[in-house]
Order: sequence, then C-alpha cells, then structure tokens
Amino acid sequence: MGQSRDPGTVCAVVRAETKPGVDEEVEALLRDFSHQVRMEEPGCLNYVVTRVMGSRTHFAVHAHFDCMDAFNEHADTDHIKRVMPRLKTLLATPVSMEIFFPV
Repeated sequence: MGQSRDPGTVCAVVRAETKPGVDEEVEALLRDFSHQVRMEEPGCLNYVVTRVMGSRTHFAVHAHFDCMDAFNEHADTDHIKRVMPRLKTLLATPVSMEIFFPV
C-alpha cells in the first residue's frame, strides 16, 4: 500500500455544448483538430470526436494518451493553441473534462 505507481496510459473525456446554429462549424473544427492530434502527437493513442445521440449541440471527445507527459504536452501544441480561441467563441458553456487512469 503506500507505494505510488505510474498510472500508465491516460484517458480523458472532454464535453462541450455549442451555441445554437454553430454545430456544423464546431463539428468541422473538431474533425480537423482530431486529425492533427492523431497525426502530429506520437503519444496520442486515440482521439475520437463524438456527438451525443439526439443532440446537435452536445459533443464529447474521447482521448487516450500513452502517458501523463503526452497528455500534458497535448495542451501545449500549436494546433490546440490555434483552435481553442475560435472554439471558445462557439460554445454555450465552458468545456468540462474528466481524466481517467486504467485499473
């Protein structure tokens, strides 16, 4: 017990709700962004953008990184710095994020 262990991979679920009428723009931004993440971040194991069933305005991103360093580096990439200012203007509520470690 008292021994700390490296959690290994990191999973995150990020949820966002768009303002009415901008869901197609958000979808396009997130689709392009997710492609950049998968292509340019070797520590990203998977990055999938989804939309909640029955809703045009509720999105969720499911991200899986090979370690906490890769997860932290994701927040400092050029592509996230480019997309976030525009994305924030299209959202009805702040982004929410949950981080998970494997068991």
